[in-house]
Parts: sequence; structure tokens; C-alpha cells
Amino acid sequence: MLTINSVANFRDVAIGSKMKTNLLFRCAKLSTLNQEDIINLETLNPCAIIDFRDPKEINKAPDNLSKTLLSKYISLPISASTLGRMVTQKKIDGDNVRTYEKVMEESYKLYINNHKHVWKEFIKILLNSDNNPVIFHCSAGKDRTGIASFIIQRILNSSMELIYKNYLLSNKLLTTKAATAEQTTTSSSDNLQVTKTMLSTLGKVKKTYLLSAINEIESKYLTLENYIIKELHFDENDIAKLKKQYSIK
Repeated sequence: MLTINSVANFRDVAIGSKMKTNLLFRCAKLSTLNQEDIINLETLNPCAIIDFRDPKEINKAPDNLSKTLLSKYISLPISASTLGRMVTQKKIDGDNVRTYEKVMEESYKLYINNHKHVWKEFIKILLNSDNNPVIFHCSAGKDRTGIASFIIQRILNSSMELIYKNYLLSNKLLTTKAATAEQTTTSSSDNLQVTKTMLSTLGKVKKTYLLSAINEIESKYLTLENYIIKELHFDENDIAKLKKQYSIK
């Protein structure tokens, strides 16, 4: 099993006994990679390193990659505006946990509705990986990365119990500081309005966050497969190929 100690929240996406291991990896930003782990990733030889962070986040903490790894780097940006929206919502609903939980739930709906092009490219990369490893990450490896993990895990018919358990593992693997570090790339005026309650909520994942994305999919498309076929324009053969690549028979 591959261990990368210099990067937060690094782990294999495979869950249960039906997914192949050592092919898909999820994590937080790779800006903290040390030399030993750079060598470990070069040995893994991924065909793609996907970064879901937006340009502002990347400029603040670019991935620390060797030339070899940098040649595999792919940016698929999803805007990290959650903290800014929390600051705005605080003025309306007050500084309390539920205010910020609702913002997180709305963020997950936006991931599904506003970033279909990202999920389309993500699935294309997986389809073209030719059984070579793929690494994907965002800032903390919990929200945008959590949606990406859900998509592939659910395509492969993983149980929701296992998916939620894997998703919530970020709460054990991340400190609040690590989980919120790059989300504080808002304006200085906004930073003055950030509260401890806001950051503690932002720094955790909850089942209701992922559930809000799932409900958004099911309310409009009934199933994830329908979303992938109707909105991302893949077909049943593509889904079958993903299952063949990443499932254990």
C-alpha cells in the first residue's frame, strides 16, 4: 500500500472488496510534498495528477512536483468560494453552525450543477488511463475531491454505507487548520469577518453535505448513471468500461 506522509488526507479511493487498489488516489494539495514522497510518486508513475483547485488557490500553494510529475499535471478548476459565501450569509442568518452548514450543502449542489464540464473531463481521464494510476486532489481533499470520489465509487456500485464511511474519514485525517488553509484566500476585508464557528464548520465534512449533492442528482435525473449519460454525454459502454477498469470481478 502506497503511503505519502508529507501530504494530508492521502489515501486509496478503493473501498470494500470490489474495487481495484493502487489505481486511484485522493488527497489534499501536493504543495507539501517532500523529496522522499516525490520519489514515491515518481515510482507510482501516475498518468494524471488532477488539481480541482481554482487559480487563486494554486497561486497561493502550487503543487511541489518534479519535472516528471509536472508533465502529468492537469488543472480542472472548481471555484472555492465557500468561505466568502459564509461571510455573506452570516450577515443574514447570524454566526452559528447551521448557517454555515447550509452554505456547505448549497456548495455541494453547485458542484453538481455548475461544474459538469469538470466531471466530464475527470471521467474522460479515467477512461483513457489505460489502467495506470490517477491522483486527484483539491485543497483539503475533502469536498471537491469527495464528490469526485463519490462519482467513481458509486459508478462501481459501492454501497452508500461504505461511501459515507470513506467520505467522513477526512474528519479523522485532517486538522481544522489543514482543512481551511487555502479557503482563506478571500479579500482582507472578508478575513476580518471570519469566525471560529465558520472555520470549524468549513473544516469538517458531514453526511448531509454529500447527501445534498446526491439528492440534487436524484431529484433531476433519478440516478447517477442518468446524470452521467444525459448531462456529461457518456454512454452505457463508457460506464461498462469504467467498471471493467476499476472493479474486481
